[in-house]
Amino acid sequence: MDDIEDIINEEDLDRTTISSVRTLMVATKPIFQQTSMDSTASSSSSDMDTKEEETSVPGTQLIWIKTYGCSHNVSDSEYMQGVLASYGYRFTQDPDAAQLWLLNSCTVKDPSQAAFMHLVVKGRKQNKAVVVAGCVPQADRHLKGLEDVSIVGIQQVDRVVEVVEETLKGHTVRLLSKNRLPELDLPKIRKNPMVEIIPLSTGCLGACTYCKTRHARGKLGSYTIEAIVSRAQAVINEGVTEIWLSSEDTGAYGIDIGTDLPTLLHKLLEVVPDGIMLRVGMTNPPYILDHLDAIAEVLKHDRVYSFLHVPVQSGSDDVLLAMNREYTRDDFRRVADKLLAKVPDLTLATDIICGFPTETEEDFDETMELVENYRFHIMNISQFYPRPGTPAAKMKRVPTQVVKNRSRKLTKLFETFEPYTHLVNTTQKVWVNTEVSDDKKHTVAHTKNYTKVLLPRDDSLIGCTAKVRVLTAARFHITGEVILRSQPATIAAAAIREQMRTEGNLLAVDRSNALSKAKVTTASSCRSDDSCGGHGHDRLHDDDDHLRGEEECCGGSGSCCSIGDNDKDSGGKDGSKSLEKRTGAKEFVRKKKHVDSSAAGMVSTITTASTTKWNRVWDDKVALAALTTLMVSVSIIGARVFTRK
Repeated sequence: MDDIEDIINEEDLDRTTISSVRTLMVATKPIFQQTSMDSTASSSSSDMDTKEEETSVPGTQLIWIKTYGCSHNVSDSEYMQGVLASYGYRFTQDPDAAQLWLLNSCTVKDPSQAAFMHLVVKGRKQNKAVVVAGCVPQADRHLKGLEDVSIVGIQQVDRVVEVVEETLKGHTVRLLSKNRLPELDLPKIRKNPMVEIIPLSTGCLGACTYCKTRHARGKLGSYTIEAIVSRAQAVINEGVTEIWLSSEDTGAYGIDIGTDLPTLLHKLLEVVPDGIMLRVGMTNPPYILDHLDAIAEVLKHDRVYSFLHVPVQSGSDDVLLAMNREYTRDDFRRVADKLLAKVPDLTLATDIICGFPTETEEDFDETMELVENYRFHIMNISQFYPRPGTPAAKMKRVPTQVVKNRSRKLTKLFETFEPYTHLVNTTQKVWVNTEVSDDKKHTVAHTKNYTKVLLPRDDSLIGCTAKVRVLTAARFHITGEVILRSQPATIAAAAIREQMRTEGNLLAVDRSNALSKAKVTTASSCRSDDSCGGHGHDRLHDDDDHLRGEEECCGGSGSCCSIGDNDKDSGGKDGSKSLEKRTGAKEFVRKKKHVDSSAAGMVSTITTASTTKWNRVWDDKVALAALTTLMVSVSIIGARVFTRK
């Protein structure tokens, strides 16, 4: 079955026209089996009719979402969940309780695709409504097992509601067109409320002989810098403290629209405040070779994790040529050596494929040598899996047992590395979001180079930075204890923290309420002797020199953390003003310094400022004095201007 949008010539449509195409091509073949009622059932016929009517109303059904694959896929699922939630749909973690399964697939490896297909079969056997998404159906819409299953294409995630509604009616719907990029400002429910995954682009410029992702995602299509920066600003206001920049190849970003990754990163850093971190996603070597110095400078920035994922796949030039990777072993070395030399403590992650067709023992030895030389902190080791429809699938395969032996040998070497032992007894700055360990006993943090840190469980750390003393080092993480901490980076982040601390979870529908409450009660701040003590708590995030001792933090419950309209509500023993009042006063001082040269402009500025801030200023003598002085100055200057005229 073809999507109606595939019938339209892509060249005949601009993006505006494409976005307006909403007609569905629906197959009216039911996917549910009718079940007969037992004559001994206790429910009456009318009760059952009412129940069936309720479950058929769009937006009332429970949905179970399962996601496979990369961070881009995770972001797509978060968008689809957000869009569905905005239409009233509810979600469950229990697949048996759901009326519809939404399965987002990955085609990179055979095991993940096999697991996905198993769920499709299982769902249909259980008479569940099934909608599939992701790279598997996009790359092969005629795949056996997907004949009567509805599909949401990778560039149609914003239309998931249409597909779900029709599927629940018993129709099969397929939207597979790749003529458009979904908007970045769609509703979203994040798996981690403080981590936003922003896709920079879709597709890539490569043509690797083993990869099927290009078949699904297509050619490179980049979002504009303005759209990405706007999205970053919006999610920071929602309480996000960590932004992952995701793509099939971040290094290729912008080539299709006349820009590049370093330009984007610099624009983002202009709007990202202290306490918010960027993480740059996977990049292949060819497209960052010309930007190594610029990338290194960005990775050293104090608001960017010193972490980069650069897949090498093989240490043999012959194998890289057979893979059509478009770089050599020396090209990868140039990337790795330059970045490791320029970025202190950089974490360089990579991928290796063992047993690619044509790989000889000598080729594999070169890979082992490369890995031994760089001793990567993170390495994803895969056995070669032939993907149907790719050139590599037609190549003569290395015997399965040989592939397994090579994979085990490489894994054994990797497990001998001890990349974190040198950190024991050092002090490290870490960033904390909402992540906890699987056993729920530890708060998970990350260092500047994205080393995983396990701390004793303390939900008051959510959204904060801290200094920790490293106690032990394991193979994939370190443990530590907090010695200093900051406040949450933003008021919105503080709102998420407070609600998660009190309720243990934060539903998407509650976030706006949490944020509005945070505007009345400030983020938790740290104190000494129940007083803010004038230590600069008008900032929502402290630099290293202003991190507070853990034993001194009031956790948001102390009197120094409240914001009141009167001096008596400010709470500090020293009578210090509230955060909101002092901020208001500073705004008026800044307006006084930068007042417009024209009298009309100045009057307009003062009128707007006094209208929006008057209630706060009236009770704040400092701000009131500043306003009075400013108004007198405006009057004098205005009189002079009119006199000259």
